Amino acid sequence: MISDLLIVLFAVIIWVALIYYFAPGIRKTRNFSPYGPALMVKITKNRGLLDKVSKRFPGRAFSRISVVIVIASAIIAIAMLGYGIFLGILDLKSGVSSAALPVTELIGLPGINPVIPIGYGAAALISAVVIHEVFHGIVARKHGIKVKSVGALFFIIPIGAFVEPDEDEMLKADPVVRRRIVAAGPGINIVIGVVAILILIFLMAPSVHPIHNGAYLEESGSKYISVPTGSEIIKFGNYSGNNVNSLAMNSTLVPGKIYNVTYLDKGKEKNTTMAGGIMIISTLPGYPAYDNLTPGGIILSVDNATIRNDTQLNSVLDAVKPGDTVNISEAIFSTSSATGLKVKNATIGTVSKYSYYAEYDPSANKASYKNESFIGVTVDYAGLGTVAISDLSPIITGGIIVKNPVPNFLGYLGLPFEGLSPVPSGVAALFSVPFTPLVFWGILNTLYWVFWLNFLLGITNALPFVVLDGGQFFRDTLFIGERRKSLSFLKNDKVKIGISTFLNMLVFLLLFGSVILAVHGV
Repeated sequence: MISDLLIVLFAVIIWVALIYYFAPGIRKTRNFSPYGPALMVKITKNRGLLDKVSKRFPGRAFSRISVVIVIASAIIAIAMLGYGIFLGILDLKSGVSSAALPVTELIGLPGINPVIPIGYGAAALISAVVIHEVFHGIVARKHGIKVKSVGALFFIIPIGAFVEPDEDEMLKADPVVRRRIVAAGPGINIVIGVVAILILIFLMAPSVHPIHNGAYLEESGSKYISVPTGSEIIKFGNYSGNNVNSLAMNSTLVPGKIYNVTYLDKGKEKNTTMAGGIMIISTLPGYPAYDNLTPGGIILSVDNATIRNDTQLNSVLDAVKPGDTVNISEAIFSTSSATGLKVKNATIGTVSKYSYYAEYDPSANKASYKNESFIGVTVDYAGLGTVAISDLSPIITGGIIVKNPVPNFLGYLGLPFEGLSPVPSGVAALFSVPFTPLVFWGILNTLYWVFWLNFLLGITNALPFVVLDGGQFFRDTLFIGERRKSLSFLKNDKVKIGISTFLNMLVFLLLFGSVILAVHGV
């Protein structure tokens, strides 16, 4: 069966071939023009609407603000790219890797990029591009620059609009005016993105409340766990509601014993059974546990001390000196219903926690770790990677940004890659909202994608790269700068060319490096 991706790729290939084959004839027409692999449909009549809007809109003031926005956005975009590469290099050095991103996830088009929904994504992208181009035209008219045509841009489907200022008038215009016209497009995208996220944070987020106060299952650490990810665990043994979230640190349940579990799956209550206790999720190659303990096993005891929770496990291991041995007993089950019990005992050596951090995370290492033992395991209670449901609502609505803006903002941008935007219907069913859920979540998802695509379109176009608005913006900035006595060296064309070339190469290397790291899973 042919996949959707192959159909899309086939359609793209046919489209591009037709555009380039018929390009000579298209260029002879008045209302059509090829634009790379896209088709421009030009309208030369009824451009008076731009004049009407520009007369009422404070275009000059907005364009000045946009100049500041573009400069700030370019700095933010370069910092984000640079920081991402820095983290990638650290991961390369430490040997840490993640799943490689498919190439399709690096293309910002709905239908091709699987994380961008066709409905919300296409509507938000088209509106963002249209508004971007219209504001170029509005500010151009406000400054007396003629607009030759307006129209739509097609790449199989309509992907946006364009405004075509008179090229001769743009070349003759003062660089200050040109820079304002160029800045208006990214500027309006950033403004719209900011307005959308403010509505999400301060109006939508406070009105979302958990129906229960259980634990949301983000990921499952074992194939033997029958509770599906995206569910909410509302009861585990005699722990219910918010107390389920304390199992990992404070559980008094008997490890390895089978308990009844109640969970919500797509809003429906279901029951299963699971073994209590700390489960081994993985073992680290080269460390003591790797050849001795079994991922998926429940730790029963360490040196005959019963391990009911992670607090007890850390306490027992911290009392062991690095280099000493420990006796670990684990329960291994053969099915998801926690049957087929087998108990396995192992005697393993320990190393210092300092040696682990020295290899994998030097910046987080501490001298005190030299006296703390380490066996090389990752664990979760019952193998359940959970987050308190009360903590999930601000994550999906943006409210978490208020607590710690910079890292949480970056995390909020990553919601689509976590499968949390658009908010899945099963997740939405776990919360109460102030009016009809279908309408509420539709508005929230729309606002998110308006924010997401406008913000990314804005800061991307602000980059000082030749094919982006930022390329022209910073070229004009150099011409403006040469008027200052302190920057008179910019009057030398070679200096301006050198600076422009450096900025272009910097952005290219940052983009290229980010793509390489992403597709190689770093």
